[in-house]
Amino acid sequence: MRTSRIPLLIAGLAIVTGGLIYILFRPSEFVFFQWIRTLGFGQTLTFLRAPFSAATSIMPNWFIYSVPDSLWAFAYTLIILTIWSGSKSVWRYLWYATIPILLLGSEFLQLTGTIRGTFSFSDVGWITAGLFAGILTYAKTTNHLYYENTNNSQDNH
Repeated sequence: MRTSRIPLLIAGLAIVTGGLIYILFRPSEFVFFQWIRTLGFGQTLTFLRAPFSAATSIMPNWFIYSVPDSLWAFAYTLIILTIWSGSKSVWRYLWYATIPILLLGSEFLQLTGTIRGTFSFSDVGWITAGLFAGILTYAKTTNHLYYENTNNSQDNH
């Protein structure tokens, strides 16, 4: 398996997990759920959420409202770092800059009322944690894989 696939698979898992938390546990009056209903998937959504309705009342708010953002921040960081890995292009710096700008910028735009949503210092913390977890995971997975490839190539000589 190519070394760049492992971080991307981990990122994909984080996106799916964040999406499931959002879909299964968030209140259904959010705009996202209106879009789902407009697209004709309202009954499917109700069916998927039904087994989790009792769990929603005992889930902590930070899990329902902040963890999905953290997982998506983690995934975005991991994806951007993986895509631009090894690139010598000056454009990689622009893409690296999008990581904190998009992830934290959207939260601060909520604070100013520029975009819809509720600003939360908790969200800022969770998003920042996701960003750093993405950097650490990228470093760990790529260094580990590099180490394995180096050892394998030395063993073959």
